[in-house]
Parts: sequence; C-alpha cells; structure tokens
Amino acid sequence: MKILRFALLGAAALLVGVLPLHAQNGGVGDDFDPAALQQLAERGNADAQFELGIRYLGGEGMPKDEKKAAEWLTRAAEKEKLEAMNALGTMNEEGVGFPKDEKKAFEWYEKAAKYGLALAQQNLSQCYELGKGVEKNQAEANKWLKRAADQDFAPSQAMYAFKLERGLGIDKNTREAAEWYLKAAQNGLIRAMTHLAYLYYTGTGVPLDYRRAEAWYRRAARSDDPWARNDLAWFLAVCPDDSFHDGDSAVEFARNAVEKLSGKQYEMIDTLAAALARSGKFGEAVQTQMKAIVMLDGDKDGDIKPEEKAKLEQELSERLKTYKKQSPFTEKDPTPETGAKPLVEDRILQEEAVPRRRAKPAPKKDQDSGDKPVVIS
Repeated sequence: MKILRFALLGAAALLVGVLPLHAQNGGVGDDFDPAALQQLAERGNADAQFELGIRYLGGEGMPKDEKKAAEWLTRAAEKEKLEAMNALGTMNEEGVGFPKDEKKAFEWYEKAAKYGLALAQQNLSQCYELGKGVEKNQAEANKWLKRAADQDFAPSQAMYAFKLERGLGIDKNTREAAEWYLKAAQNGLIRAMTHLAYLYYTGTGVPLDYRRAEAWYRRAARSDDPWARNDLAWFLAVCPDDSFHDGDSAVEFARNAVEKLSGKQYEMIDTLAAALARSGKFGEAVQTQMKAIVMLDGDKDGDIKPEEKAKLEQELSERLKTYKKQSPFTEKDPTPETGAKPLVEDRILQEEAVPRRRAKPAPKKDQDSGDKPVVIS
C-alpha cells in the first residue's frame, strides 16, 4: 500500500519551524505607521517592540536588519513578551542576528515555555528530543510536547499523535494517536486532516471507513496545499472499494497538485499516472508513469534509504506494467486493526455530507498503444 505524503514526511512536516522565522513567530499586517511604531517601541511598549523586531527580521514594511531585530526583540523579551522570548530562542538556534548558540536558544525557549507559551513548549520539547543546548531527555521532551498539545496547539497535537502512532520515544497507542489527530484536524491543521483520513483508509486506531477517509481528504483538499490534493487524487484513483473511484476528478486534483509544484515530485507524477489510468487514458498513464520512474531514479538529494528506494522502484514499475495492459491500478484491501472503536467526536460525515457510493462501470479503454508523447510541465 502506497504511503501517502504525510507519512513520508514524518513528524518534521508538522514542525512550525518549517515556516520562515518571522512567520512562525507572528506575522504582521501591512497597515502601519513606521514612525508611530518606532516611537511607541522607544517608549517601552513591549508589543510595539516585538512587532518592530519581527518587521526588521522579515523585512516587512521596513528594511530587513537582523541586528536591529535582535535588539528590539531582546528589549521586548526583557519585558516578558513571551513571543519575543521564543523568537530569540529560534534566532540563537539558527544563528540569525546572533552567533549560533543552542544553549542560549534552550534557555530562551525554557523561559517562555515555563510561562506557558505553546510554541515555546514545542520548541523546548525538540531541544530535549534532539539534545540541542541540553542533554537528551525523552521524558522531558514528551512532557513539554504534551503540555503544548493540551493547550490546543494544533502542530503539537499532530506531533504528539505521530509519536503515539509510531511509538517514537513513547508507548505506541494508535487509538490515542487518532484522537490527537482529530483534535489537530478540527483545529484546522491540513496535514492532520490528511493523516486522519489515512488512518480511516487503513483502519489504524479507528475502524476502516472509506467514507470518512474521503470526507477528510476533501476537506483538506479545499486548502492550497498541493499534497492534500495529491492525496485526494490518489484515493479517488486507487481506493480498494471501486465505488469510490472517480477518474476524472482524480485527474483534475492530480494535475492541480503537479502544477503547483512545477512537476518536480515523482510521487505526484505517480499519482497523476494512476488517475489517468482510472479515467481510461492508458497511453498517457504509461508515459506519465515512465516519467515518475525516471524522476525517482534521478532523485539523488532525497533522504530515501537505498532499500526503500528499491521497493519504490519496484512498486512504480509494477504499476507501469498494469497500465500497459490497459488496466487501472487498485490498492489491495488493507488489514485493519481489530477492536478499533469509532471516534465519537468526529462529525465529518454530518459536516461534509459525503454520499454513500455505488459501484461504477469500468472506464472504456483508449485506442492508443501507450507510446504517445506526453509533456508534463
């Protein structure tokens, strides 16, 4: 069974740290008076000092100046502005505006975390997890991540869920993981939505339920996240239950995802090929799948282990053989976990109104031999 993008990215995809530094520490609007903000900051207003520092940091509405950013954020932090403390932690960790100093970063994160800032608690957890500025301590890492999650901070909820799902530094508990993914999804985190959908798709921690899987995939796909649209396209193209197949919609979502990332991800090209095959365009599916295989083979910078890459190459090649026979690819029925109980708090079916499905006739096979040239931008 193909692992969808969320699982491939792992917990790193959930880190707020993947955002630009100024964005993760509080973006600012465009309507402001630089002189008035400067004057207010000089009078000692911590909020103004923080905003001024963030604007200097990101070059938003004023010239980018990391030293001035460090100066104003330090002044805000000294007035116990928690977001400024966290920002200083990130700047010290990454060597922005200061010499890189993981110990100093840890100290700032710890100070803001003890005052209750969820993002700082998550960052402090990562310090303990990775041994940044402090000795590794899994128990402390779990404690601080759980504190952030308990504050309804969606990225931490999803990170905590991921650890529970995989048993990473904590006892494995897929049921509890599903509950935390649901909380993060209900708080609007797109990657949590797609992974909760995947749990329903595989029957992991929850009963196998393709309708709920589709509903969560569709909700996620309404965002601008190309991977969410890719995952919905894959579901509509290859779901083990053929009543959920919708080749034309799958092609539309897959093409949109490919275009958004300029066709640079072999996983998306693989999904597009599956969608094309499901819609009966087997010649184009063959050419597209061949492109995916070439892209995977040329992926020298990825973090895929050799044995994993070999397995992926085999899977893509098997799908290519299927398309050459003018047949769409359908995933095998998963083996769901036994004894899983429904998430009573999950009202996605009522909210999304996903209809029950009926089996559809197979698409007509096209007449080309599969050697039609296809250009994917």
